[in-house]
Amino acid sequence: MFKSPEHALRFAFRMRDTTIITIPSATNLANKVDNEHSSDRLTQYDMHAQVGMLFSFLSRRPEDEQIYAFYLYGNMRERKLAANLIVRQHRGRLARFGLNKLELRNVLLGRSIRDSSEIAGISQHKAWKLRRAIAEILSPIQDRLMDELWQCLETDPYLHSR
Repeated sequence: MFKSPEHALRFAFRMRDTTIITIPSATNLANKVDNEHSSDRLTQYDMHAQVGMLFSFLSRRPEDEQIYAFYLYGNMRERKLAANLIVRQHRGRLARFGLNKLELRNVLLGRSIRDSSEIAGISQHKAWKLRRAIAEILSPIQDRLMDELWQCLETDPYLHSR
């Protein structure tokens, strides 16, 4: 089902807030004519079960990997909390940029270098260097999380990537 660990996490974060049964899907079920291919498709229940299994996997990972996942795929509130935690954990490595915690968090939340520069009130060059330093910090965390999730996807029959 999943092409990559990133795809699985994007799916889990997108689907977690959706309802299992909606009025249109219930209407479709009532009007549906049974055919031989319908058993191949995942139901809403199956998809929500996969979401639960993915979040269960994520909850067993180290805190820095959980923070990274919520920073990348969470809603804006979760991204802000995750960015605060990243800044708190790695502020010493980012101290050379001379920014306070709020400015560092805002750089993390910027969608681009230009956006980060404007939000934090720093030059684009400094924003680029800062975002590069942050990427160097987060890259090993990303690698560990994605490697472990890929192994989980390959071995778990309910999450098996096809």
